Amino acid sequence: MEWIASVVSAVGTIIAAWFAYNQYTKNKITDLKIEQFKKEEGAKSKRRNDSSAIVFGELWNVLYSLSADRVYIVQPHPLGNECLLSVFYEVKRKGVEGMREHVQGLKMADLASFSSDLAKNLFMYIADVDADVSDKYAKSLLSSYGCTAAVIKRMNDNRYDWVGSIFCEFTHRMSVSDEDARRVLHEAAMNIQYILPEYK
Repeated sequence: MEWIASVVSAVGTIIAAWFAYNQYTKNKITDLKIEQFKKEEGAKSKRRNDSSAIVFGELWNVLYSLSADRVYIVQPHPLGNECLLSVFYEVKRKGVEGMREHVQGLKMADLASFSSDLAKNLFMYIADVDADVSDKYAKSLLSSYGCTAAVIKRMNDNRYDWVGSIFCEFTHRMSVSDEDARRVLHEAAMNIQYILPEYK
């Protein structure tokens, strides 16, 4: 009987050691996964910060090159099931009200015609908001915050999907030509569209 107790005790010790080793291994694997996740998130955060700096720099360049009053990016989201429009990136002259606060989670259905124009047209030259914008909601939104004229450039990803539009707005009579606006916005879009962080 004693030898059975010794065998059971020895087997119990072996099983306990095996479970302890298994748990230790699992903990180490979990620690490695957590460490790898932290490194990846840190790298993503750095890329996002670098990308944001480039985006803001391009928007400032557009603002001053075209003597605009406000330049911002309208982004459709959530990606893959786009139904909302929001602004995260915006630059403006002193004394000009921003659009970021007013274009947050805006339903595409509320300005369906204008949303469709943004998605379909690579470039829009709007010399007079009151005369050239047919969507009443969009016209009201733009006019309410002082926009009298605008140029808009669609941005695409590498699959040619719409990822956002650069809005360059004027609160005064626009003096920039169609060709100059097209050239400046095309250059900015080429520098932004492939690095533009997803709106979240």
